[in-house]
Amino acid sequence: MTIYKARVYYSDTDASSIAYHARYLDWGEHARTEMLREAIPDFSQEKVKKDGFFFVVKSIFIEYFKAARLDDVIRVESSINELGAFSGVIAQRVFNDNTDELLAELKVKVGFLNGATFRPTKIPEEVGKALSSL
Repeated sequence: MTIYKARVYYSDTDASSIAYHARYLDWGEHARTEMLREAIPDFSQEKVKKDGFFFVVKSIFIEYFKAARLDDVIRVESSINELGAFSGVIAQRVFNDNTDELLAELKVKVGFLNGATFRPTKIPEEVGKALSSL
């Protein structure tokens, strides 16, 4: 499991100072990127483009429980639920870091694509091992 933290800024909220529902997608994306950086120390967006492969989101299911509010610190806990040859499922839980209340859960299905053909390709063995170690 990896942990990513962020603060809820004014630009993240609606007129009532509640975090806009789509911001959870952004926080989840940031947390998944940091999860890759933790698993693969030389991971970077540029390296992925140069090496010719990348992960893409196939689907996301989000369930909201409580609202994040202006100036809260949120914590996103990410873990690999399933990892196959071509795809995986990442579970993410978003908490209010101050109160430890669960705010939302995300279930993210990702696929692994070849950057030249944009076709599914097998996850390299070293990447699969690194992700499985989380």
